[in-house]
Amino acid sequence: MSILPCNNFSLSISSLREYYCSVGSSPVDVINEVYKRIQLDGRDDVWINLRPLEDSLQIAEHLMGKSRDNFSLFGVPFSVKDNIDVDGLHTTAACPTFSYRPSVSANVVRRLEHAGAICIGKTNLDQFATGLNGTRSPYGPCRSAFNLDYASGGSSSGSAVSVALHQVSFSIGTDTGGSGRIPASLNNIFGLKPTVGSLSSHGLVPCCPSLDCPSVFSLSVDDALEVAQTMYASDPSDPTLRLSAEAPLFSLPSLSSDLCVLVPQPEQLEFFDNADGHNLYIRAVDYVRDLGFKVEFFDFAPFVEAGNFLFDGPWLADRYASIGAFLEDHPLDVLDTTYGIVQKGSLVTGEQVFKAQERVQQIKAKIRLLAKEGQLFLFPTVAPLCTVSQIQANPVELNNQFGYYSYFANVLDLCAFSFPFAFYPNGMPFGLTVMAPAFNDGVVAYFAKAFTDSLNSVFGKSRFSLS
Repeated sequence: MSILPCNNFSLSISSLREYYCSVGSSPVDVINEVYKRIQLDGRDDVWINLRPLEDSLQIAEHLMGKSRDNFSLFGVPFSVKDNIDVDGLHTTAACPTFSYRPSVSANVVRRLEHAGAICIGKTNLDQFATGLNGTRSPYGPCRSAFNLDYASGGSSSGSAVSVALHQVSFSIGTDTGGSGRIPASLNNIFGLKPTVGSLSSHGLVPCCPSLDCPSVFSLSVDDALEVAQTMYASDPSDPTLRLSAEAPLFSLPSLSSDLCVLVPQPEQLEFFDNADGHNLYIRAVDYVRDLGFKVEFFDFAPFVEAGNFLFDGPWLADRYASIGAFLEDHPLDVLDTTYGIVQKGSLVTGEQVFKAQERVQQIKAKIRLLAKEGQLFLFPTVAPLCTVSQIQANPVELNNQFGYYSYFANVLDLCAFSFPFAFYPNGMPFGLTVMAPAFNDGVVAYFAKAFTDSLNSVFGKSRFSLS
């Protein structure tokens, strides 16, 4: 039997490929190592439904009889947010009463499994994906991989932490208002939020269906792109897909370094008394200039306005239309915060919806003028830094602060990539998010890779720190 090189053996896709090329290497060894790590970590806040070890080993043993050449993700372990269907595992959306056992996996999961990836379980989340902080779960608040006092971010909380702890190679989450980006930032990993409709949402518990999309948490830009490309399918029969003349670009384009990066005007920056976060963002913008990119300021106010439509406006009606009936039938089985937020959607009028849609179209027109060819937007992924206890004491206001730089992305039809940048004095990570208009997924990935590759080559894995 082959033995993995060491307990801190990287689970990046490239590392696993290299390992599987060695004599006697086996997915069985990798799966055993994964479950060993989970047991040693002892984190009961990460997983809702871990596949029994013997079942995962059976999948790995089945793969061993196949040719690696036929499976692009041969023996790669991954996790799935528990609002996405996986055949053989219950879907709860972090609400035990809602739980059901699907007969088939979600389309995106099925494509990963066909590529040889092994799903080892379902991860914790903010109930019904309603939240950005990771504390709104009857399975317990999920905490950052870097400091247990601090929130992991959400709603794809367990997904991000499972990757950050190197329990899996990647994870599939969802992103409506920042759920695939904020947990990436607070756990020092990469988070790809693709163009809405570029990846199938068939088999996802709907949160806000007009804006929902699968997301990818990974250990590198390259891994995120490969996973997204594996999940991609052009299927006219799938109503959740958005067929466009422009193909989604889940590959790195060839670009020059004269990209222009747009950042909010200095007086519009808001960090909610987080002075360290503000200073780190200013350092990041300076570093962008050092890399040779042009930096320009833009008016951020319309973006904030669009973001307010999501959790404090007409798009709540979309959320209520999806899960409102269940909440009304089971009010005692749903967290008070979840119920209170979603129930407001029942009060939204058709007039409010159409007026908001008109306003969003006006803002999109401004974005088209701003984001001419070769222009990107760069934001802090999350402005405040909050402990679990702080969020539990003030769940709505602090959650909205978490979404200040993320709520608007899907409303305004932007793709996004969250990536690591630096660390706070207490060891918590600070990340950035680059955005661009729809179907520029490869472009935002290019910037994220150029930025982090340069950062790591100069400063090493420790990167900037305020300590």
